[in-house]
Amino acid sequence: MKYFISSIFSMVFLLMLGSNGLAQNRPNVLWINADDLGIELGCYGNPDVKTPNIDRLAKQGILYKRAYANAPICSPSRSSMITGMYPPSANSHDHRTINMTRLPQGIAPITTYFKAQGYFCTNGNSHNMAKGGKEDFNFLSENLFDGTDWKQRAKDQPFFAQVQIHEPHRDFVRDKENPVAADKVHLPECYPDYPIIRADWALYLESVQECDKQVGLILDRLEKEGLADNTIVFFFGDNGRPHLRDKQFLYEGGLRVPLIVRYPNHFKPKVEKEKLVSLVDVTATSLSLAGIASPTHLQGTVFLGQKAQQIKYVYGFRDRAGDAVENMRSICNGRYKLIWNRTADRPWMQLSSYKKAQYPAFSLYNVLYKKGALAAPFNQFMAATKPVIELYDLKKDSMEFNNLAELKKHQKIKDQLFQQLSTQMVAFEKNRIPEDEKTIEKAKASSLKYYEQQIKTHNPAFTADTSDEKLLQDWENRLLKK
Repeated sequence: MKYFISSIFSMVFLLMLGSNGLAQNRPNVLWINADDLGIELGCYGNPDVKTPNIDRLAKQGILYKRAYANAPICSPSRSSMITGMYPPSANSHDHRTINMTRLPQGIAPITTYFKAQGYFCTNGNSHNMAKGGKEDFNFLSENLFDGTDWKQRAKDQPFFAQVQIHEPHRDFVRDKENPVAADKVHLPECYPDYPIIRADWALYLESVQECDKQVGLILDRLEKEGLADNTIVFFFGDNGRPHLRDKQFLYEGGLRVPLIVRYPNHFKPKVEKEKLVSLVDVTATSLSLAGIASPTHLQGTVFLGQKAQQIKYVYGFRDRAGDAVENMRSICNGRYKLIWNRTADRPWMQLSSYKKAQYPAFSLYNVLYKKGALAAPFNQFMAATKPVIELYDLKKDSMEFNNLAELKKHQKIKDQLFQQLSTQMVAFEKNRIPEDEKTIEKAKASSLKYYEQQIKTHNPAFTADTSDEKLLQDWENRLLKK
């Protein structure tokens, strides 16, 4: 109560100062959040994509090569960032929670703390800043934001703004100015090399290029309005790339995201090649750089500025996503990643209506596997069950195909990481409320309805029982036709 009253007085005081007071000297904080963006950018070394605007930002700021989302799908990841808490700690672990609740006692959105210090808080759509941007928070709330655009604030009032970029989320958007040649792309080694995979990957890269154009418009606007020097820009993806073995899973493709921070005249441009950081840390760091005392309950670590600390581990969380019910946790120390499959009895390729409707690879894998034509190591993903523990040496096996968990020489690091992960879960999951069977069935029914609606947009004759073979043929007709 004492903190709440103090915050209210602080907010009133700062607003009374107006254009001549302290408020104008506070830095603005801007989060540019791209939906489903992996590290497929020019500044991250991808030769097949044109991202001049993001590359420009990287040259002006600090680029983190080892940045991770804390959940491999949007709503738990976004819920984590806006609260500065891991998804289960905010009871926001299941994707688009059906039985939403208020945040647990003592936990509040980051906008609460910015508003208390006189900041104007916004969330806008990059394509139309008059519209609200994507939120997708898994908890009940109201009045999180004061508007959609920082231009709506009072004169000289500092702002905390989020700008949401839809791309490269599916459905992919073609870049007619700079099309990507599917036959020339460098396909990641975690995917089998098939024309349909290449075509889908090329479209993803074109959507990344569309994202880059949006970033350019935002950066140019800051310059035009004279805000660039006093605005701390955080650019990131809310989770990893939208492909079969990536989004929704705790592998690198699902959790690894770009992160660039620019604060002119305060931080020199550089590339952080090994420093671990995750998106929950962006929350604590944003408050710290704005000179706002972080609440002690925040689970993120300040990674930049005078209060920066070393981050030893990053954590990943996956629960229900649509009709795919899972319980996975991960920990990474930079070299090794351990994944704890607490629902190991389920296959990786259990039904995900979202992926079946949106990912050509989902049908391709099923068709090839039935024929016995899905080669190793890709056929591992078709196993009927998962190992309880997966352990990967990311330095030697960046694609995470070689599970070291049962090898004697790796027992020490396995035990160390598992002990750390399992111990932390006791605290991280204190507020987690598991969904009951009735709620899960409701989620599955909703996912099935979504699936039927999606496939009928491509072929009105398709039904829930349409075979993978026919779905794959439809994908090939749409993506491979000359």
